[in-house]
Amino acid sequence: GQEASIHIKRVIALPGETVQIKDGQILIDGEVYNEKDEFPAITNAGLASDDHGREGQYFVLGDNRNNSEDSRHNGMGLVNSDRIVGKLWFTISPWKKIGFV
Repeated sequence: GQEASIHIKRVIALPGETVQIKDGQILIDGEVYNEKDEFPAITNAGLASDDHGREGQYFVLGDNRNNSEDSRHNGMGLVNSDRIVGKLWFTISPWKKIGFV
């Protein structure tokens, strides 16, 4: 059988919330989402150019926002809870970000 690969992504929106990426910013239920970390403006909204969200599914983004296959792309799309296998709790690289998340 073919094994699925594991990806590390950041959950941006919970089931039932709507997501839109407009003018480089993330909107959750129509409100600008302010992130704790600094990320570049998003240049490719992909599937999130229009409001969307469904019950039981999560919207995820990779930290490398302009070069990541995530919920903006058909290849991944929204993620069902049964596809989430764990939570990142410690970073070992890069050196300046080592420590608990």
